[in-house]
Amino acid sequence: MSEIKKGIYRHYKGKEYEVMGITKYEPTLEDLVLYKPLYEQNMCDYWVRPVANFVEDVEWEGKKMPRFEFIKEKTERPKVGIGVIIMKDNKVLVGKRINAHGGNTYHFTGGHLEFGESWKECAKRETLEESGIVIDNVKFLTATNDFFKKENKHYNTIFVLSDYISGEPEVREPHKCLGWDWYDWDNLPTPLFTPIENLLKTGINPFENK
Repeated sequence: MSEIKKGIYRHYKGKEYEVMGITKYEPTLEDLVLYKPLYEQNMCDYWVRPVANFVEDVEWEGKKMPRFEFIKEKTERPKVGIGVIIMKDNKVLVGKRINAHGGNTYHFTGGHLEFGESWKECAKRETLEESGIVIDNVKFLTATNDFFKKENKHYNTIFVLSDYISGEPEVREPHKCLGWDWYDWDNLPTPLFTPIENLLKTGINPFENK
């Protein structure tokens, strides 16, 4: 496969594009560059171009220059995650993460906040999808700023409190979690997911904020 660096490129005529990666034309397996315009237009969302054409030099205004010039890597922005503290009989629900950033650490139910979704909707959806538990009375607790150095990921995590309504914890996403159990707040299993470590550093106790 051809090596084309992902990032922001400038076309020799001045417009900028983001290279997403390499795709293939199935009948011939030819490598194609997949990229999208970083300017308003209504023709399509993405373009493809043969690699050889993408990297070649062109003559423009009497000068030889690359058709596309690499400018910079794409600037990543922090993502938003939801951490759900489910309280039942003075305990909280905790599971063990696998196959994701923070793998083999203990975490609450939760996940990515989807476009157009409220954090309350996200908390209820993720909890049901992951554990089969129904929750209600979801309310904001605090937020943490979490950088995962090993995986080079950055999240802002919104922690919410919620009341257990019904259901027994079950592993509904076995590729993401090894199991769920209820723990005392002062006796959480370790190692903890980075956002929970940062939450504990604040000294906040959810049972004092009900």
